[in-house]
Amino acid sequence: MTISAASARPAPPAVVGAPAVAMYGLLLLAYSVNAMDRMVFPVLLSEVRQEYGFSLDQSGLQSTIFALGMGIVGIPAGIALARFGRKMLVVIGTAAFSAATVLTVFSTGFADMLVWRVLSGVGEALQLAAILTVAAGAFPRHRGLAIGAVNMAFATGSVVGPVAATALLDHYGTWHAPMFAFGALGLLVTIAVVFFVPRRFTEATGEQTREHTVGGSRSVLRWNPMLLAAITVLFGLADFAYIGLYATYLRDELGFTSGQAGLAVGLSGLAAFASPLGGWLTDRVDPRVCLGSMNTLAAAAAAALFLGPHDPAWQAALSFLFGLFASGGAYVALAGLLVKSVQPAIAGHGSGMFITCVYVAAGVSGWVFSRFVAALGWTGAGLVQITGFSLAGALLALLLRPALFSTTARSEFS
Repeated sequence: MTISAASARPAPPAVVGAPAVAMYGLLLLAYSVNAMDRMVFPVLLSEVRQEYGFSLDQSGLQSTIFALGMGIVGIPAGIALARFGRKMLVVIGTAAFSAATVLTVFSTGFADMLVWRVLSGVGEALQLAAILTVAAGAFPRHRGLAIGAVNMAFATGSVVGPVAATALLDHYGTWHAPMFAFGALGLLVTIAVVFFVPRRFTEATGEQTREHTVGGSRSVLRWNPMLLAAITVLFGLADFAYIGLYATYLRDELGFTSGQAGLAVGLSGLAAFASPLGGWLTDRVDPRVCLGSMNTLAAAAAAALFLGPHDPAWQAALSFLFGLFASGGAYVALAGLLVKSVQPAIAGHGSGMFITCVYVAAGVSGWVFSRFVAALGWTGAGLVQITGFSLAGALLALLLRPALFSTTARSEFS
């Protein structure tokens, strides 16, 4: 094996222990603020519609168009990491979605607001690709656990954001107030990252630690990365169909009140707090067993949602289980395994591919699900898209080749 001149140079000492955890915590705070921004806009959508006179279709597009920005930029963001560095992309991404949040307030109509919402997705893609890659490099023997913490940070922001937005809206009487507040908070976090997170932490790779890395593909265009990409697309189509239309199913088909539907959906989001556990399992369990089991359990929970009793308590409990196995399990496993499936030097390519695959699928999942509903009814659509696609992902996971994943000298799957 040849060693390049760059790799032959002595690497700077890695940041370890409590300082590394504190720096990573600041990056997680940045992503949590991102989650607040994403979840706040749907909460304020009624006020936005009233001010601008948007139709339901227009407002729905404004609420979800961020996924297009994320999907388009995911792979380019992964490539840019190698050229510009992870810290720069965290800073640019956080600043971009924070600025887009503030600029949304100054929109004159539908078109320019759409631009700002797409920009928020672009910023999130840059930030998320960088943070996932930092997780893989700074914590090489605990990649899955570190990536699970990213999803937990998002869950935290998803809970805090709507509550804080509602309080600000009630106090100031305008939807502009929470948008300004969260935009300003994001810019403050950006400045904190600039001054308190050094590049020797963000740019660390498994090769810069005492843990010698072996395995992993030299390109994302290899068996494991491409197979994981296909599973990620299936996951995005299944999970985001649930996220986008499950509440509508509860209200329109089962006759639930808004409060009952909100509780069921909210519990699925609460389950994302178990993401570090999903990441811990990803670090230690054979990827075929780990990913296959999580997808199978998510499929079982989805089938029970559509075939089981139409009781609010039953739906709430199963919604929690679906969120546990999907958001807290399969999502984290796919992100971690895609990063592990390539060599540390191109870990950003793996995280970028994950973002593109999951969010491009997310962008069309609602439309695909609505077509299934029209043809098969709600139950048939749920069984085909949410249950069926999850099972397909579980079966594809059996074809993974564990020996080709990047591991430490002491196997992370042992």
